[in-house]
Amino acid sequence: MPVLPEKPSVLLADADPTSATILSTLLESWNYQVEVIADGAAAYKRLNSPQPPELAIVDYELPSMKGFEVIAETRRRSRQHAPWLMLMSGAADLEKIEMATKAGVDDFLLKPVNEMDLLVRLRTAERVQHLYHELQEQMQAVRFHASHDSLTGLLNREAMMRLLFQETDRVQRMRTPLTLMLIDLDKFSDVNIEFGYGTGDVILREFSQRLRRYLRSYDILGRCGEDEFLVGLPGCLAEQAATMADRLQTTVLEKPYHIHRDVLSVTASIGIATSRGRSPLIVLREAERALGNAKLAGRNCIRCYGQPAEPIQVITDSTESDQPISPS
Repeated sequence: MPVLPEKPSVLLADADPTSATILSTLLESWNYQVEVIADGAAAYKRLNSPQPPELAIVDYELPSMKGFEVIAETRRRSRQHAPWLMLMSGAADLEKIEMATKAGVDDFLLKPVNEMDLLVRLRTAERVQHLYHELQEQMQAVRFHASHDSLTGLLNREAMMRLLFQETDRVQRMRTPLTLMLIDLDKFSDVNIEFGYGTGDVILREFSQRLRRYLRSYDILGRCGEDEFLVGLPGCLAEQAATMADRLQTTVLEKPYHIHRDVLSVTASIGIATSRGRSPLIVLREAERALGNAKLAGRNCIRCYGQPAEPIQVITDSTESDQPISPS
């Protein structure tokens, strides 16, 4: 899919009205969208705007700011890929060409411009820009797949841990808690065996979407195993995380999955552990132990690390009793 539009935009920075009219008419006849600017500072501002043109032809002699200065400053300040920058001059000497090269010029045009020469250079610039954008898209895809689970689109384990280390540093500075919630879908291998891995994949994707919608926008969510999901809850203590987990079981997990003619229900065991400024690796091991206790307790329940034998006390807005509430 082409990145550049059918009519690429060209900025023509030329203070000579006659030259600007001739060139803009020529460019428009080749189906370019032309924007003419006669001032160097204005050209620089346009090139560094949020949506700059794809191509730029900048005359060497411009008021307020020389053409090579416009290009040099654009190259210096641009954090992303800048437009294709062509410097145009009525005279060419070695010093001027070297200055243009150091400024970051992509191409050098000699006035008066030869029509066919200009057309070939512009078409070449389009191809280079197109290839660059294709490469950028491919690199973004590679980076995404390196940090995200291919099935669910959630963060993978490695990316999750990187974020959790960063979040641990942040909550330590803010003196706020960070709690991990490890969710394991109960007996999910039985679903794959009985209904097929395709059905299992559909459930995993749908569960991921439900979970993402249920969580807060700043919570950290990833898939860290075949049927395991890890959630980082900034600002949450274990008791608050247990409340969220209980609501998750009633609002997310109890909703059945309609796949073809099958109506399937899935439960989950949940282990919870709070950071208290410690390494996420340690806290994750504690969440894994809490999850193991939930499995030993019969699955489909919640356990916090350090409370393996007791049912979780779920605190809700309408609950004033101090008595523990057994998970469903």
